[in-house]
Amino acid sequence: MLFSLLSLLLSVRTKQQYSNIIQWIIGKVSFLKRLSSKQYIIFLFFLDILFGLTVVSVIHAWLYSPAYRQQWESGFIVFLLLYSILKGVNSYRKTHIPPFQELIELAPVPAKNIHITSVIAEWIWIGFTNFSTFFIYFMFQGYITDSIDFYFWIKHVNVLILSIFLFVLSNKLYGAYMYNIVVKKIGWIRLIFFSAVSSIFFMLGRLFISGFILPFYEAFRQNFHSIHSAVDNASWIQLSEQLVSLYSNQLHSIQVFLFLEGSTFLQVQQFISLPAATLLLAAGVLGLLIIPAKWIPTEETNSTSHFKDLFHWYLRALHKVRYLIFRADLLIYKDLRVLQGKRWLLSKEFFNYSFISYEAVFYAGVFTGFLSAVESPALQVQLLFTMNVIIMANQALEMRVLTPSLFSISAEKQNIWLYQLSLSSLFQFFRSKIKLFYCLFFFPSLFLTLFNFFMMLIYEIYDVQMVILIIGIFIGFFIFPLIQLYLFPFVTKFNFIHEYEIGTTKEETGIVDKGQSFIRSFLVMPFIYYLIVSSFFPVLQHSVKVVNVLSILYFSGVSFICWIYCHKMISKGIGYVEKIKIYSISE
Repeated sequence: MLFSLLSLLLSVRTKQQYSNIIQWIIGKVSFLKRLSSKQYIIFLFFLDILFGLTVVSVIHAWLYSPAYRQQWESGFIVFLLLYSILKGVNSYRKTHIPPFQELIELAPVPAKNIHITSVIAEWIWIGFTNFSTFFIYFMFQGYITDSIDFYFWIKHVNVLILSIFLFVLSNKLYGAYMYNIVVKKIGWIRLIFFSAVSSIFFMLGRLFISGFILPFYEAFRQNFHSIHSAVDNASWIQLSEQLVSLYSNQLHSIQVFLFLEGSTFLQVQQFISLPAATLLLAAGVLGLLIIPAKWIPTEETNSTSHFKDLFHWYLRALHKVRYLIFRADLLIYKDLRVLQGKRWLLSKEFFNYSFISYEAVFYAGVFTGFLSAVESPALQVQLLFTMNVIIMANQALEMRVLTPSLFSISAEKQNIWLYQLSLSSLFQFFRSKIKLFYCLFFFPSLFLTLFNFFMMLIYEIYDVQMVILIIGIFIGFFIFPLIQLYLFPFVTKFNFIHEYEIGTTKEETGIVDKGQSFIRSFLVMPFIYYLIVSSFFPVLQHSVKVVNVLSILYFSGVSFICWIYCHKMISKGIGYVEKIKIYSISE
């Protein structure tokens, strides 16, 4: 019975891997349109193998050096193990939120066995769809070894089993962690923890500037006094010598720590080279699998419906924002009411979602590190403007990635028919999703605005050009959520088992990521390029006040163009949904 469930999970996963837009594209290619979903995935599997062969050939021919064979071998082992840990963490929803929940509750099989089957199915799926990673590992290790003998296979098969062990371990631990987060209140302890971790990321950003970037910059400035120095070999040689002296000690200490005879790192490698380790690791995997796990509740329960915690007050605040900005839109009110019963969706990264992400805090540390190194108020304004653009773009991306189902039409497949009966366009329906994003994006934008005022007081930036920062945040508030959602109608699909699957397949994330990355390259990257170029050519800093004005004009103009482009794409996508996909909802 469990084998049948395993087969069913993999079969359903195969059929729902691709949205209708990709199936439509495949249908336009004469060779691919003859393939079923399973055959198409097998076709991609062989492309993975070709990709792996190419990568291994390039690394071996251009990067690998026999003098560092031990370091290369160890590096690939560490990469595979870290990759397995990350995959285990990212797969917790597939293994701790049950598919076919209504049927599972009636099944005569213990929940533990169903969980084990889910873990095995997830690992098989990852191994098959990410085969190039494992293929590259074994191919490269085979290239650099002296002989492919019995001990070679023992060692690297043990590495594979260890990667499975770490996958299951990280999945179990993170699933248990998420269960506790969902069923328990979001209180002051988590807020203090978030503040402490944010402080660490902020300081890491500042240390990155003071300990790495600024020393490199000073070394560059000392050796390149003019453009003519760039063609002088002596300047480049002197720069390389200074950089080696700057960073060689740190690299040497890492080398000694990892590869000194008798180090823990080498002892672990010796252990996994033993034949006896195979049985121990396999027993460890089986032991982890049979440990029972608790299903993460995805609906509001009696134990969570009466919570008066920070999540509760956050929702109350969102209702206030909706009432002030989009009072007449009842669809947003409906979405916020639905969100109230989805603690599992936001509990994981609640503070990263509602305030600011750790990555954004790191960027804040980086740019405040730069602020401390410059004295020109106009240049400080330019740094803050670039920081705001990067943080808002990153925050919108994080929010979309964390909760794609909140903004997708796919999650509304039970309600679209009712909405169509009102003779209204789905464009209005999707606009409510964009407005919902604006409501959720309000507090991170407010937090960033307050941070700008705080920086103004700390660094005494009393300049009229600070108005540029406020205008930039105002424009970014409207444009960055839009560029995250404008391709969502094109990846709409209704053949999913559970809501957590929406927006998580490679095809869905690939299309949306490439679309938003294309627009972000025009909205964000020019300001980064200017800061880099002006750092090495100080003459550009003399006109920074003019550049600040040009920056906000450019940002406003490009945002307006992107606004028009995104709405046209949304209209096309909604038209596609209304003409084609609406008929598959009842299937």
